[in-house]
Amino acid sequence: MREAVAARLRVIPRTAARRRRGRRGLAAVCAAAALTLLASACGSGGSATVTGTTPADGGTATWAEAAANWPDFIFPFSPPDNFSITNFNYFQYLMYRPLYWFGNKTQPTLNPALSLADPPVYHGQHVTIHLKNTYKWADGTTVSAQNVVFWMHMMQAEKLNWGGYVPGAFPDNVADVKAVDPTTVTMRITKPYSPLWFTDNELSQLTPMPKTWDITGPDQASDCTEVVADCAAVYQYLIKQAEDTSTYATSKLWADVDGPWKLASFAVDGPVKFDLNPSYGGPLPPHHISHFEEVPFTTEQAEYNVMQAGGSQTLDVGYLPTVDAPVPPAGESVGENPLDGYNLKPLYSWGLNYAPFNFNNTQVGPVFRQLYFRQAMQYLMDQEGVVSGPLHGYGVVSVGQVGDVPTTPYLSAQIRTGDKYALNPTAASALLRQNGWTVNPGKQTTCTSPGIGAGQCGKGIRAGEGLTFNLDYDSGTSWVASEVRELVSNAAEVGITINATPASFNQVITETGANKWQILDWGNGWSYSPDYLPTGEELFATGSAANCAAGSPRATPTG
Repeated sequence: MREAVAARLRVIPRTAARRRRGRRGLAAVCAAAALTLLASACGSGGSATVTGTTPADGGTATWAEAAANWPDFIFPFSPPDNFSITNFNYFQYLMYRPLYWFGNKTQPTLNPALSLADPPVYHGQHVTIHLKNTYKWADGTTVSAQNVVFWMHMMQAEKLNWGGYVPGAFPDNVADVKAVDPTTVTMRITKPYSPLWFTDNELSQLTPMPKTWDITGPDQASDCTEVVADCAAVYQYLIKQAEDTSTYATSKLWADVDGPWKLASFAVDGPVKFDLNPSYGGPLPPHHISHFEEVPFTTEQAEYNVMQAGGSQTLDVGYLPTVDAPVPPAGESVGENPLDGYNLKPLYSWGLNYAPFNFNNTQVGPVFRQLYFRQAMQYLMDQEGVVSGPLHGYGVVSVGQVGDVPTTPYLSAQIRTGDKYALNPTAASALLRQNGWTVNPGKQTTCTSPGIGAGQCGKGIRAGEGLTFNLDYDSGTSWVASEVRELVSNAAEVGITINATPASFNQVITETGANKWQILDWGNGWSYSPDYLPTGEELFATGSAANCAAGSPRATPTG
């Protein structure tokens, strides 16, 4: 299921503090839609405001961060632990623009107008990138081809520290990269790839870095831009600076931005303030705000209380907790707006939701590796019930590994036919019986036909073994708690015991670093960014940083 993500001007999930990862065993959960509340009188501070629909210059826009989820890492070459939607889309991209920008209204496609370069040109295994020559760094220099090569060399030297790394993919599939002049980059790739795939999933990862970052200490210049061997020392210096959050708003290093915003203040407990970057070379609307603030909240209810209170604390962009969401009438996308002065809109992230199973858990991993068992578990997930119940109608059923909303050409005809694993405990029970289990509703289902042949339980499953599992879930989101209670009840109908334990979001996602966890539900799944073509390498490929191969050194969750 996919939740309608709380009201933001974005195509990403409200609750995603980090990109979610999962081992290959996945149980689909509904995609929830966040409900965005946009103030009709925007601009809460400064010398001017926006009243009604009349645009004016200046002022401050305030935006609510997701509950207990705020940015914590400024360096755009982010390692797995910090590889997050919150850090990228709501923080870094405002200051440091990616080479290619994605998102055209509701479609997750390349947006040439907001990109630093023209669309790449492909000739067999040769790729040519022309930068626009209009974007400037804060020090006055132009964003150049050398800044792109600087990033590429950093990836080649420190790929294991890049949260989006997939073995064999970027940068392994780039044989050579050069800046042939200040505005032109050429790449030779290892074999011909689909230009759409290479642009959307590989070049989308690039964020040019300023020459002022090519150092190993204050006034200690290096040359990672030209020499890959120099990049390790540069990375170590930059990552150390990025770990010192107290300097984010004061360091000259991080002040060298090329995006529309420069950081004015930053605090580790969430508040972030930006000023408009006067050197920004990209397109701006004729009337725009001058300041932007991200406001933290510990709970959804605390955020909603601020919007209800109004006055000087009123948020310009906030979200409506699902428990307070008005049920939409038949045929409508939203219900009646509960707050005066706001426009209520549903917002869906483009991605998929899931609850991962730990194939590598020494106790229950052999059970999770059985396809029939995962199918049985999917029959116990009532996606429709969660959408109509705790989500108040703001969600859609997740059917496959491609985002259901918005509708894109990537949705296959089979996926469009609907959910073949809708709630069906009878079918779940039949699958277990057909594969060597004696089903005891309300008690304990056990393996009575061990072995690897037809009609047997499967490799590694012992005679008499029961179906009892631990599930840790995010306690901060009410609909997730309801979803888990429903799953526990449905599983009991076929003799499966699920011991559900609530925990904070961060506690849940950090569980993936070891083999102890069994099933996790953090309330979201995967949002396609910076991989925009849903081919699945970053999430599913063996060795990918985002595939929770539990116990591996790169299994820290990006949740």
